[in-house]
Amino acid sequence: MERLIFLDIDGTLSDINGMVPKSAIEAIQTAKGNGHKIFLCTGRSKGEIYDRVLEIGFDGLVCAAGAYVECDNKVLFHKCMEESIVKQLINYLKENRTAFILETNSGVVIEKENLEVLKKLFKDSGVGQNSEIEAYLGVIRTVENAIEVCSVNKVLFFNSCKSLECMQDKFKEYFIVLPNSIGVFGDASGEISDKNINKSIGMQIVLDYYGKTKNDVIAIGDGPNDAEMLKFAQLGIAMGNASKELKQLADEVTDKVNENGIYNSFLKHELI
Repeated sequence: MERLIFLDIDGTLSDINGMVPKSAIEAIQTAKGNGHKIFLCTGRSKGEIYDRVLEIGFDGLVCAAGAYVECDNKVLFHKCMEESIVKQLINYLKENRTAFILETNSGVVIEKENLEVLKKLFKDSGVGQNSEIEAYLGVIRTVENAIEVCSVNKVLFFNSCKSLECMQDKFKEYFIVLPNSIGVFGDASGEISDKNINKSIGMQIVLDYYGKTKNDVIAIGDGPNDAEMLKFAQLGIAMGNASKELKQLADEVTDKVNENGIYNSFLKHELI
């Protein structure tokens, strides 16, 4: 039976340093050789996915937490955040001295002053200039005024004096606010996306493209933005390093990223 397998990136496919275990690469490539289809299903926009990850070889991408879908190198779906509301959000973040990043398909956009805040945050977090930090900074471009940026998929904020709950209440008509899925941004951070979009929306578009059903789907994740993905799948698997809440709603829990979690789950379910 051909399976469609959806994998989150941060904390699932890769560890906090952005490294993908060799066992995960082997599992993905072997499963593909066995006739299964493998997809990235990530909160990252396409421009944030590093070449070393894409080079593993995937059948498609669900990016920006469901706002962008690509299969067989064809764009099937792309829904940007409403431009006028994004401008309101940017003004709100600036008024409340909250640093932010705009995620687009062509890369990550940040105002110059916020880039300095970001570099200090990385330094203070103790992660230094590891390969993950270097790769992330490599996809960033700076602008003088973020209000002029178009085609925004998602907004990431950090170094915030406002709680996630406060932001959610302010923009609940338009957006959903979740904890940041990239750990190095710290606790005072989060990600803001269209409230009508989540990973399961993108997954359904993939199923429609291939003429498949949810009964064919396995999903593996670790964080808050993976909840809809795991609930949508016939088999939802949480990583051993996943949040407590995600483990509770998952059908099962595999091992941690660096304990061969993906490989072991693929082996258990006879994908390899």
